[in-house]
Amino acid sequence: MRDLTIRDWPMFDRVVRDPHVCAMMLETILGIEVGRIEYIDDEHSEKPSLHGHGVRMDVFAKSGNKVYDIEMQTVREPHIARRMRYYQAVMDTAALPEGASYGKLPESYVIFICDHDAFGADFPRYTVERICREDESILLEEGSHWVILNAPAWDKAPDESLSLLLQYVHTGRAEGTLATTLDEQVKLANTEEAWKEQAMGFMTLEMNALARMDAAREEGEAIGEARGYAAGEEAGEAQANDRFKALITKLTLGGRLSDLEAVANDPDALNTLMVKNGL
Repeated sequence: MRDLTIRDWPMFDRVVRDPHVCAMMLETILGIEVGRIEYIDDEHSEKPSLHGHGVRMDVFAKSGNKVYDIEMQTVREPHIARRMRYYQAVMDTAALPEGASYGKLPESYVIFICDHDAFGADFPRYTVERICREDESILLEEGSHWVILNAPAWDKAPDESLSLLLQYVHTGRAEGTLATTLDEQVKLANTEEAWKEQAMGFMTLEMNALARMDAAREEGEAIGEARGYAAGEEAGEAQANDRFKALITKLTLGGRLSDLEAVANDPDALNTLMVKNGL
């Protein structure tokens, strides 16, 4: 059984849920002082409504009047901007109590650490905020920030600490305080065979689901060709993707993670589990 790396989401979730490590990572990525992490949760789940699309965040943290979602993204997400938009909306919905003023919304950060260039401009860090197209000097001050990192461009990072973090994500070479700390925790976790076996099972489940999404995309392409339009491809992939994410969210919210392990190596059992859960 191979060792897991920081790019494997179970390892990332485990290591970054340490409040000290999480604060160091946020300060390195954002270039701001984060302070004490008051709340942190790996695999944090939110469901905005009974029939709404739930989300599972890799690492969700709070510090003062700021909230952070940090995602490790090694597979290309074709709709990454819309995914970030939805995560933002879910975070805002969960953060504002009924009857509270909009001014009570916390400042929020949605961060995706990608081991690829999500937008193709070769920037090591993309910082996305809302602007007024007519006058960019107008500051909306609505408090939301999206950050997408491009690990392969680690040597172009504007400061050394961010460069060393991205270098570690992309190459596994640990230099500097943060990367060394992460690497020590990764090596320690890899000595726990029972945990590693469970983590590999979860990743196998994810790979099976991705394979099903590929099959759905191919089926969608065929439907699109037969009907004379390309929407079939996107519809097939989206349907499979939504079913898998809905299953993960439902089982996580219900505390039924053992069900995930049971089907990790069996695509047919995965499909049966989806059907049993109304998906």
